[in-house]
Amino acid sequence: MLEDNVYWALEAIVGHSNITRSPAILESYAFQWGFEIESAQRGEEPSRFGQRPAAVVLPASTEEVQAIVRICNEHNVKFKAISTGMGAWAGISSPRSILIDLRRMNRIIEINAKNMYAVIEPYVTNAELQAELLKYGLMHHAQGAGPQTSPLASHTSFAGPGFTSPYTGHSDRNLLGAEWVVPNGDILRIGSFDQTGQWFSGDGPGFSLRGIMRGWLGAYGGLGVFTKAAIKLYSFPAPSDWKWEISGTIPHYDWKVPPFWKLYVPNFEEWEQFENALYELTGQDAVMMATSSSAEGLAALFTDTKMEAIEVIFAGLLAKAKRYFIVLVAAHSEREFKYRDKLVRHIIEKYDGEDLIETGDISPRPSHYAESIRNMLGGHAFRFSNCFQSTHGGMDCISLAVRIAQENRPVKEKYIDKGVIGDDRGEGIWITTYEGNHMAHLEVPTVYNAADKESCMGYAEYQNECNRVDLERALGMPFFIVGDKIHDIFGQRTMNYPRWLRRIKAAFDPNGVSDSSHYITAQGDE
Repeated sequence: MLEDNVYWALEAIVGHSNITRSPAILESYAFQWGFEIESAQRGEEPSRFGQRPAAVVLPASTEEVQAIVRICNEHNVKFKAISTGMGAWAGISSPRSILIDLRRMNRIIEINAKNMYAVIEPYVTNAELQAELLKYGLMHHAQGAGPQTSPLASHTSFAGPGFTSPYTGHSDRNLLGAEWVVPNGDILRIGSFDQTGQWFSGDGPGFSLRGIMRGWLGAYGGLGVFTKAAIKLYSFPAPSDWKWEISGTIPHYDWKVPPFWKLYVPNFEEWEQFENALYELTGQDAVMMATSSSAEGLAALFTDTKMEAIEVIFAGLLAKAKRYFIVLVAAHSEREFKYRDKLVRHIIEKYDGEDLIETGDISPRPSHYAESIRNMLGGHAFRFSNCFQSTHGGMDCISLAVRIAQENRPVKEKYIDKGVIGDDRGEGIWITTYEGNHMAHLEVPTVYNAADKESCMGYAEYQNECNRVDLERALGMPFFIVGDKIHDIFGQRTMNYPRWLRRIKAAFDPNGVSDSSHYITAQGDE
């Protein structure tokens, strides 16, 4: 319950139209993908509704965010900020908490084509930013959550792989600077902006605060509010006179593919061939995309409807697709394209593979090229179920990623046999490389039925077992290491890192007002 005087103080900051405690609206914010798994892991009845916030506030500027955070400190009210808001981590954990919805902060502040960076506010989406960048022949790293989500959220606060990662990297590697309202209400500007007025660098002399504010996976909203971010840009590989053109309607739309682009699906019999080919191909910096899944996943990626995907699977893809990865070559010139095409073909032949597109087993349409660079292909995973979630996720090298796939299969098969998760024969994975294969990560997307209690409980048990496998077999830190309990479990085997996270939390959030449900609390700090 939020006292009237606190509500009125917040209303005075944002105006009557930009704050609410209407139960119907608050309930809509309490509904999020993934709550059913988190509640199942706590031993509760699975529900897609989490804690309802006491109020939702919509600020329009950094100064309004700062004022809201100071009110929360003054009255001991917890807060969490959201931008496009997708997943349980967008929810709060205490009834005396507010959500700061940043949808009014939706400006692209600057596109610096010369120095190749953009400065954005929280509610700018990947689709909006990419549409503007194309005018300059540029692109950014868009996280795999999709074109409708916020690159600022990914770059500052959560995860960050995407379909173009072999070319554009990982979100935490692309953050050049940020404006950060820390939990006590102060404003920090990370990077070169304070000194030069430009955002071209995320670091200056001395230690970097980027490791404090997000590290690898981010603080999930547990360390304040990010109101601006500067992110690195990349050259968009297309001739200067090429224009983005579409026709038709979703899902059967057409797209003008740039002239020097080509998709391949190299398929190999054994993991060793797959691993060696992936190392060699991505080590040459020759591709924009290199990703893998199961046969079912491949069918979902390159079809437009569920029925079409099923038809492709039973037409022989299930037996044909073994160890494959999808490659997108995107070149700036004919000479560059010929070299890359020759390289891909050489590597496929060297490791006794075959191209499933060339054999006719898969036939990508022009729209699928567009969805590759828009990070829209991930949405196809919902084709076979209304929900999916990922396990594992450790980032290290390609060899470790392949090992995770091998170690996970018998675990996943056990839960498939129980009938609680989707049957992909244990093969369903998602792998990508970064920065010339210096890094790679593999996660295991798994479909389940969010409306079925047994399926939710079964998936939650499967995720817990995957976490144990990661620990026992040294497979790296997975996604969704959230909250005190699971941090402490992993901390026992990893140099007690939660001690340092708690010191960070205590230093930046002395009053404990930034919601820690998906980060860590300061309790137990030495």
